[in-house]
Amino acid sequence: MGYAVSPLLQRIHAGDPVALRSALERHAGSFNAHPYLSTVAIGALARLENDGGDPETFQRFRTALRGPLGALGDQAVWAGWRPLCILVAIALFCLGVEPRVAALGFFILYNAGHVWLRLWGIRAGWAAGLEVGGVLNRSPLRSVARRLTPVNEALTGVVLVLLVARTPGLQFSPAATGLATAAALAAFFAPAPGGRLGMLVLFAAIAVWWI
Repeated sequence: MGYAVSPLLQRIHAGDPVALRSALERHAGSFNAHPYLSTVAIGALARLENDGGDPETFQRFRTALRGPLGALGDQAVWAGWRPLCILVAIALFCLGVEPRVAALGFFILYNAGHVWLRLWGIRAGWAAGLEVGGVLNRSPLRSVARRLTPVNEALTGVVLVLLVARTPGLQFSPAATGLATAAALAAFFAPAPGGRLGMLVLFAAIAVWWI
């Protein structure tokens, strides 16, 4: 955090090394939040430093941002975006795409989302300053995280079917295909009860089928 805001602090406190050192120390302490959304805090804190104010307010604001940024990032990225990219890459591999191409697809898709999130965060933080909490509440990240859950559950069902189809000696039957499709649709349209029930039925069906 201190390194990220240091160029601005050097400009603000040019010719005053004591004030510069004090400002750097304010931002060099521990900051535990999601790494991709930490740019929101960096942008907001940089704006506060640029506008001037009470250092104690900076510290309280810095502490208050950690929890929301960590929780939102965990939901949107670790539980949503990253699993989606992994499942897409596995599905591509199961459909016959070369492993290196499938891995490259994951790399491009995942990093396109995460780099965009970093850039959005620092711009949103700088524009909002102390009002960045309202920006987070109005952002689409929460709804995206909720919508990715059923999509990932449905993709998990699809990937399981594709993996079974690649297993030597096993062939699809109309009943198994229909069951897998129903489980995927249940996970997508009713993520809370349908996702759990659909995945349980799908795993059980594959186990029985395998035996």
